[in-house]
Amino acid sequence: MKNKNEKILKSIYDKADEDTRLTRSLHGQLEFFTTMHYIQKYLKSNMKILEVGAGTGRYSISLAKEGYNVTAVEPVRSNLKVLKENAKGIINIKAYQGDALDLSKFEDNSFDMVLVLGPLYHLYDEKEQKQAINEALRVCTKNGILMFAFISIHSFIYDCGMEGYRSIVDEIKENFTEDFKPRQFPEQGFTGFEIEDFKKLFKNLAFKPLNLVSTDSIMSIEEDRKNFKMTDEEFEFFKKYHLATCENPTLQGLASHLLYIGKKK
Repeated sequence: MKNKNEKILKSIYDKADEDTRLTRSLHGQLEFFTTMHYIQKYLKSNMKILEVGAGTGRYSISLAKEGYNVTAVEPVRSNLKVLKENAKGIINIKAYQGDALDLSKFEDNSFDMVLVLGPLYHLYDEKEQKQAINEALRVCTKNGILMFAFISIHSFIYDCGMEGYRSIVDEIKENFTEDFKPRQFPEQGFTGFEIEDFKKLFKNLAFKPLNLVSTDSIMSIEEDRKNFKMTDEEFEFFKKYHLATCENPTLQGLASHLLYIGKKK
């Protein structure tokens, strides 16, 4: 793992139960449901898929089970170990330890779809953020699909407010400058973006934007309320509402996780 933030990643994911992140909560389930919906929207038969920062393989394994040829890259050894265990018996998935900043083991134009669903949560320097984006573009075929997940910086404030474990004012002071511009620094563990700032990372690159979606809506905020309740039937109804509204820019700032989708020019 060549990422200089290796220690931070290890300290986060060696302690976290990453394997159940997308199943144990409603906002995790909604994130997975929405992301898979958009992946499948752009998938075509016989596409070769690369997932960079694959965690324990929740997306990669699901796509491999659907019959796609999937390659998964994950920097954290503990996550990779679980990924390989989860993928036992599935012949059309390969998993490697690797880093979003260096995909040199793969040739140019090797994959029809490239998913970068976690690395930009932990890259704090703009140069490295652009390097990860450029590496994904390099290994993607012309007209191939790319998806980049990122976190809204404002969600840190919302989540802290609902969870009540930290002052909202302290959270603002930590994540913003005195004139309220986003700050990004390794000690955060997770880093967030303003939506327009994230889009600017792709300026002048061989990337044609296709869509921007909220993958978890307000569910992360709502689920942190002590009196939150939602039946299975209500959740299924909310999922329909969410798919109908997740592309609405007036609502996207309330989300924790967003997905920027584009095509390689």
